[in-house]
Amino acid sequence: MITRVFGLGFFVFMSYFLLEKGMGQYNFISSFVPFWFVLSDFGISGYLYREWSAGLIDLDKIRYDFNLVLTLKLIMSVIIFIPFCIVNWFINQEIFFALVLYYIFLVMSIVVSQIETYLNSTNNFRLGAIRSIIEKIIVISVGGISLYIFPNVESVFLAMVISQFVALLYYFTGRFPFRPSFVFVWTYAFDLIKKGIPFALFSIFLTVYGRIDMVMLKFMKNFETVGWYSAAYKAYEMANIFPGVLFLPAIFPVMSRIVNLENREKYRNFLNSALRILFTSSLLLSIFFIFFAHYVISWFFPDSFVPSVLAMRIIVLVLTSSSLGWLFSNLLIIQKKEKISLGIIVVSCALNVLLNWLFIPQYSLYGAAWATVIAEIFNLILLQHFVDWDKDWKMLSRMFFVVIFLVAFMVLMKMLGLMNNIYVGSSLMVLTVLLFWGLGLLQKDDVGMFYLPFKNKFRSLFYKQDEI
Repeated sequence: MITRVFGLGFFVFMSYFLLEKGMGQYNFISSFVPFWFVLSDFGISGYLYREWSAGLIDLDKIRYDFNLVLTLKLIMSVIIFIPFCIVNWFINQEIFFALVLYYIFLVMSIVVSQIETYLNSTNNFRLGAIRSIIEKIIVISVGGISLYIFPNVESVFLAMVISQFVALLYYFTGRFPFRPSFVFVWTYAFDLIKKGIPFALFSIFLTVYGRIDMVMLKFMKNFETVGWYSAAYKAYEMANIFPGVLFLPAIFPVMSRIVNLENREKYRNFLNSALRILFTSSLLLSIFFIFFAHYVISWFFPDSFVPSVLAMRIIVLVLTSSSLGWLFSNLLIIQKKEKISLGIIVVSCALNVLLNWLFIPQYSLYGAAWATVIAEIFNLILLQHFVDWDKDWKMLSRMFFVVIFLVAFMVLMKMLGLMNNIYVGSSLMVLTVLLFWGLGLLQKDDVGMFYLPFKNKFRSLFYKQDEI
């Protein structure tokens, strides 16, 4: 949460030096380069994360698998670098050096990510939390000074490379239990690759699904449009701190254990509570950014970012469906239905690309925003259908009623010209909380579960690793 807030501050700071074109370059590069890494480990990390989270594998086996996957990722990164340079020299020569810097950053970050895959599987967030804060401080300080001297995206990416170097030193100077070593056995690696293929395919289409809008906006419009869209998208990223960054990762290992228990009632109660928490929190956050979008853009960004206001109001509509979608997507993985999950993301990805292709030429960044919203709703409908869960129709009907009420209220406010009224927005948030409580969509036990991820994340900062 701290690093997301720091990141938002630095994002705003960058916008005044880079303006919409520079911010468009920054977000295009950070969306385009990850496409080259989707097969860096052939999905093995996703498979191992699920297995490690179940808590049934001994430490020596985990250490061996960790180093094997790390070796495979580094080998693939070296192999991919040559075609990466050739292709981008011809199609993105204007930003070629920035692309190379970000490629180096991602190579280093996949090592850090592999480390934290193990840490997260054991619900140990202490090292990762401290690492994130140190890394963000370096990016802000080094990048901020560099932007004053050289106001371009290369300054930012160079600071990010330095931050990853420090992060690796932080982990591998006695804080992480595994020492990196070259481990590669073809037969065993091939066996892991076969198990990881569904996760790899899932990662490919998920990357396309989540980043294609920025890439298509650049090639179908320009860097300026990407810059406006990225400012609007930042609201979604900030709103997603609780459901996507804190809550869902914190409950994944718990769900992995509960799903395997024979106590069906315990699984049903836990899932319903998670649904209520994600639904209520995401809706409240969406209401906030819809009514405060004008003030967020006017207070924090240059005047040229005015087109971001409407895009922000559209894109935050996706928060509820994406939060619930991630919950059901995790459940499909836990229930070992990777092929179904893969099929869903393929269909949703195709729909998203098609909608962007249809909407962007006519509606620009607003078309990209609506494409994301529609695709996420469709994705949620498919995911919940294939997950093994006992539907509480009474709870679901109440959720549907709240959504219809809020949509009708906002349409009315739009007609009355009150969408920029912070008093109306604040009153609606209070009214919505009371409505949640009255309908039983927010219960006393949910409140404890609501703040538990915060408690676990920050509590781990003040204890030694062996005391957690």
